[in-house]
Amino acid sequence: ANDGSGGFGTVYQAWDERLQRSVAVKAIDREHGAPRVTREAQAVARLAHRNIATLYELATDGERAFLVSELIDGETVRALGRRGDLSDRLVAELGAGAAAALAHAHRNGVVHRDVKPENILVAAGGEAKLVDFGIARITGERTLTASGDVVGTLAYMAPEQADGLRPGPAADVYSLAITLYE
Repeated sequence: ANDGSGGFGTVYQAWDERLQRSVAVKAIDREHGAPRVTREAQAVARLAHRNIATLYELATDGERAFLVSELIDGETVRALGRRGDLSDRLVAELGAGAAAALAHAHRNGVVHRDVKPENILVAAGGEAKLVDFGIARITGERTLTASGDVVGTLAYMAPEQADGLRPGPAADVYSLAITLYE
């Protein structure tokens, strides 16, 4: 089932026949997203944290690349907010979980660069799960974004990121603060 799409792919719910479990599969056209899907897989593979969706596999079929990851049974912060289902307490708990995920990512040299309400899922039990590292930057590695180019979602972007400068961990914290404030 198609569960959504973003700037770099479409996410489907699928069944892993080998391991007998539901998974999320992000399909990306290799012609347009091959370097990004590899970078996303490399970024997420560095991370093992309860508030970050776990990556299981990177695969290709020649035309598309596929990221197979943990299926989060829940909704985005955006969807919950639109329905009015976010109490102050839940926002604080989700914020703490997302902040812990970002701290872990930053300690491991990964800057998310696109923290926003659509990229924080709320799992059963109210636990935050940070997803979509599609434009993440790995510290010390060559960037896929040309100098001066702006990637991310403008409404949640730190000023330095909006100016086309290379964002660091502080930009993720800024984006999380805007998300929680909203």
